[in-house]
Amino acid sequence: MVMLYARSRVTRVLMSVLGLSVGLGLGSRWVNGAETAKLSVASDFAGGSAEVLGIDVEGSKIEIRPALRFGRGWPCWWYFRVDGATPGHLFKVVVRGNREAYRGDERLSANWALPQRAAISTDDSKWVHTPPGIVESDHATYQFMAPATTFWMAWGPPYLTRQAEALLADVATRHPTSTRYELSRSREGRPVRAIRIGGGDAATTVWLQARQHAWESGSSWVADGFLRWVAGDEPQAKRLRAQAEIHFIPIMDVDNVELGAGGKDADPRDHNRDWAAAPIYPEVAAAQVAIGKLIDANRLKVFLDLHNPGPNDNQPFYFGPSDYDQLPTPTKKGYDRFLGLTLLHVAEPSGFFPKYRYSTYVKTQEERDRISRYWVAKRGAGNVVSLTLETSWDTPDGTVEGYRQVGAGLARTVAEFLAGD
Repeated sequence: MVMLYARSRVTRVLMSVLGLSVGLGLGSRWVNGAETAKLSVASDFAGGSAEVLGIDVEGSKIEIRPALRFGRGWPCWWYFRVDGATPGHLFKVVVRGNREAYRGDERLSANWALPQRAAISTDDSKWVHTPPGIVESDHATYQFMAPATTFWMAWGPPYLTRQAEALLADVATRHPTSTRYELSRSREGRPVRAIRIGGGDAATTVWLQARQHAWESGSSWVADGFLRWVAGDEPQAKRLRAQAEIHFIPIMDVDNVELGAGGKDADPRDHNRDWAAAPIYPEVAAAQVAIGKLIDANRLKVFLDLHNPGPNDNQPFYFGPSDYDQLPTPTKKGYDRFLGLTLLHVAEPSGFFPKYRYSTYVKTQEERDRISRYWVAKRGAGNVVSLTLETSWDTPDGTVEGYRQVGAGLARTVAEFLAGD
């Protein structure tokens, strides 16, 4: 068995002397006098993340862990390309948790990086699940027949700015009255894209945003399914567009998404803890201004912030108002009706948790007030249904199709909620 690790300077020098590629692969091998293709791993592309721990040419096996991007959030997201595989032969991928400190001396539990099934693609576009892997406390092993000489693997189906751009362009083409706009430029100068669709002078507005935490790619796919339904031809979708104006932002933290960083608990502040009087992130500041104007005009009725939860959450759920029991009766009835409609329309593919959950893990009121849904609810003074949707990812339904189905159900929920408001 040929297993080499590029973990130290001495090893890297030795590999270089032997003419082997450092860190990303091994040199070619000879079988019966014929040179075979080099087996290698690459992650030097938008959204890519992988630290290669080893490559076993003879055993068709690679071992990686999520790349550490210190200060840029949890090291749980991984996404890479394999070149030089033998199609139809058994291939093994071992993913280890990255236990290096990601902020100060904070370290992440490995289970955030170890889904039961990995996402795999032969064209970096259409993604399916691998067979279930063997998940242990600090690593997971995925075994499958190599689908092609070159293929891609990821923690979950990636959703980058290129997918967002394609979606917004398609919707804008099919609906000339919609308006594409730039919410802001990010801290690193990237555009944060958005679209406004529906009745531009409507008295009712919906705001939906996704991906304040970059690793939560499933949230953007849920958003994708939401907008596709809103822009579709169902009579209920047409009525929604006539009745309401929908603001849609598929990726908020574009910098960490494109970098391939986790985003969650990043320095200098978590994106979804930045809804303060003086935000650090320009896109948060721009959203606050736009949402504030809609609230002041008494137009905003629904605010939805899309996320993915922990690995043990097997059903989607809402984080709702922590002061639910103290809400005025009309406000409470609005939240109750929205949840009831969600249970009806998001019954598939995994069902929906039948009660609101609350951010009890946030220990102080000051921090809770800096979370987007709390900021909007407080600013809206009881007139806005403001919720965080957490769509489970570590299930057989954590696929592009499964996420889009949740998004379409969420859109039906919004349409029926507003129709009876």
